[in-house]
Amino acid sequence: MEHKTFHESARELPVLEADVLVAGAGTAGCIAAIAAARAGANVILIEKLPVPSGTLTNGGNGIYSYFAQSNDPDKAVQIVGGIPYELFERVDAAEGSTGLIAVANEPRRCPKKPIFNHEVIKGVLCEMLLEAGVHVFLQTMLCDVKIENGSIKAAIIENKDGRSAIVARQYIDCTGDGDLAKFAGLQQVSNWQDYNKVSGAATSLPFAMDGIDFEKAVREGTGFFVKREQVQVEGHDAHTTYMLVLRDPPERCRELTELNLRHFIGISANHPHEASNINNSKGVHCDASTAEGLTRAEMENRIKNLKFANALRHCVPGFENAYMTWQAVQVGVRASKITLCDKMLTQDEISSASRFDDEIGLYGFHDLAPTRPHCFSQEPGFYGFPYRMLLPLGCDNLFMAGRCVTLDVEAHMSTRNTVGCMIMGQGAGAAAALCVKLDCKSRELPYSELRAELLRQKAILDVD
Repeated sequence: MEHKTFHESARELPVLEADVLVAGAGTAGCIAAIAAARAGANVILIEKLPVPSGTLTNGGNGIYSYFAQSNDPDKAVQIVGGIPYELFERVDAAEGSTGLIAVANEPRRCPKKPIFNHEVIKGVLCEMLLEAGVHVFLQTMLCDVKIENGSIKAAIIENKDGRSAIVARQYIDCTGDGDLAKFAGLQQVSNWQDYNKVSGAATSLPFAMDGIDFEKAVREGTGFFVKREQVQVEGHDAHTTYMLVLRDPPERCRELTELNLRHFIGISANHPHEASNINNSKGVHCDASTAEGLTRAEMENRIKNLKFANALRHCVPGFENAYMTWQAVQVGVRASKITLCDKMLTQDEISSASRFDDEIGLYGFHDLAPTRPHCFSQEPGFYGFPYRMLLPLGCDNLFMAGRCVTLDVEAHMSTRNTVGCMIMGQGAGAAAALCVKLDCKSRELPYSELRAELLRQKAILDVD
């Protein structure tokens, strides 16, 4: 496509002022905004979608993980607290969770995990944001950034009110692709090209189906459809997960194999006859940080889901009367661009359970470890997130949080996951608020002050 230019005349823009601007109300951004507001900052949160939560809900309904790696649920050690764990507690209280499911010998050594109803998460996050006093602007696009001498002066947005400027003292980029950093001209590296070598495609789009006879699927689908686990948590309905295995499918599954879905596909069944979340990693491999790439991913993934759902109905016993009930609001992006920061975590540091003297949290989950055992953390089964991983090169009042950090593609398969993003969000939010309070730049913030605020917000920074 040929790109021409058009001259736009200069004009005066209305200004919104805040202590902290958070761009992106997803997994990291909602937690960042709440943390900053609870630390006393006046916070604006902008989001392009009509609902907060991002990939936390659009990516499915599994949350990994608040615990250190372990094969024994009875010995599970909680390493994540604070606002990320409060979210689980509040969703559970709103009857939108399975509770903490204990699973022995879970492939990823995730000893306890909750499965969420993604619609309940949306409501709970809205409640938490409003309670904290965050000024939220949904259906709002970030359009540009004005930066001078290594500091962001304003972010330009567009929404129903037209074009505006947000002038803040500190900024947090939780856009996933690092859009704030991109518009500020900071250093970024694409990490999507090689992602299919470790985790399928760079994008995918979960969906749901109802009307399934799971008993028939397990009974008659031997060899390619198996029940993985059925657990009961006190005070909750039983939860069952299944695995659709297409490595050596029978001849009747030819329609599925032609879709190139030769991969394990996890199916969560929150209710009888419902595949609440069908997550397949063989989506569309492209650069979703561009307008053209993102549009392609949105459209082609939906077409693929339509073919996938029909193939399940045609090929898999028990799915004959099934029908699609839900697709994620937006495509799930695993990888796009990474913004270079003061500290870039490596897989070697994760594997060796490294700790740092400026930690904002602890984490243990790794999505890739079952197929690449060297990715597991050695004892005690977790590693630290250093504050420096949030600080982008070339800017002194911007924080990065979410999947826009960690260049090492294997390490990224740990840090990009939901709870990891929430940990970064709380660290960034607390730090931004403190920088405003102490009138200092991000690299001048005393770690003792940040640690004290995170502990006040019930983050876990040490484990006995």
